Amino acid sequence: MGSEITLGIGRLEIDWGKNEFFNNHSKLFLKTDVAPATYYYAEGHTETQPAYVRKLGSVIRRLDLLGYTITECGRDYRHCIESTPEGDAAPEMTFETFMRVLASVDVNRVAVSGDAETFDLREFASRVVLGDAEDVMTCTQLESLMFDEDTFFQHLAPYVILRLLGENPKNLNEDVIWRFSDVVEGSWVEESELYEGLEDSDRYLVVTEGSSDSSILERSLPLLEPDVADFFSFVDMSHNYPFTGTGSLANFCKGLSTIRIQNKILVVVDNDTAGLSAGKLIAALPLPASMRVVALPSISEFANFRTIGPTGEALEDVNGRAVAIECFLDLRYGPQVSPAIRWTSYDSAAGQYQGELIQKKDYTLAFFEHCGKDAGYDLTKLKLLWSYLLKSCVS
Repeated sequence: MGSEITLGIGRLEIDWGKNEFFNNHSKLFLKTDVAPATYYYAEGHTETQPAYVRKLGSVIRRLDLLGYTITECGRDYRHCIESTPEGDAAPEMTFETFMRVLASVDVNRVAVSGDAETFDLREFASRVVLGDAEDVMTCTQLESLMFDEDTFFQHLAPYVILRLLGENPKNLNEDVIWRFSDVVEGSWVEESELYEGLEDSDRYLVVTEGSSDSSILERSLPLLEPDVADFFSFVDMSHNYPFTGTGSLANFCKGLSTIRIQNKILVVVDNDTAGLSAGKLIAALPLPASMRVVALPSISEFANFRTIGPTGEALEDVNGRAVAIECFLDLRYGPQVSPAIRWTSYDSAAGQYQGELIQKKDYTLAFFEHCGKDAGYDLTKLKLLWSYLLKSCVS
């Protein structure tokens, strides 16, 4: 009969294969995600064997970066309907209705069955969802969808279903499980060869104005966003970092737009006078869709910041005028003085001054000395920054 390999959430089966014929879902997981999981077999038999296991809430974040946002899921759904062969059944419901139905599914409710087995989406609907009068009233088209559209479900990406199930908060703490042990024991694949992980095209190359910017982002990423840290790589700054400065960065982006590079690139500019000017120049280029340009975010802490200029000290809003990545560090570590921005030059085109954090190199050195080692080092602003950058990647 062969060996099966399945991807599911709880006991709801999303995708399956047999022997050497299966989809590799390792990019949903980290290589360290192997853990004991329950395998369900005929006649109520279960076994505990190794599988890749990760919470759906974490998998959703990876799916978003892989391109399975709600918007893209809608496009995929509509494409599947449009490409359904003539003569085969296709769903009559809109994507919005389909999403609402799947978002109402609580995968825990599959446990109402006393049988020790897994279910595909149609079986799950017949046993659980359709057994709930309220769900049936919500969508009267659900029954025909689940029982008649076999061809449609064969072509709809399993990640679309997984992503939409994640719209129900009750599902986010459920385990997504890739049960691979049977195909390994059947010698159809070596376990050491099973994990392929992300492809180069899945990853984002982060390019910044200066080498320290990339170093700070690279160091903080696995501490703050370990679920998705493998999605990002950084320009090697160890030897003659070539893109330092806003002018060089703009020229670099111009070159990329000319060759129409297809790799995913995230360009990060400072939220200061020079950085925003460079960002406007870059945004005006015919950039490929795979390239994002984003400025560091404005936050309330920078709205009333100590500044030093020709007229002396003041408290000012430095967002958009003097916010570089060093401002997102824990400014309690470093120089034994109160943090301050010094106004350095006037940009006549922008009509405002350019500012810089005084002794910013000292704050950077303190970051590398204490980050990840000193529990008192505050990473709150860097956490906010990474959340902002991740949203920019999937927008």
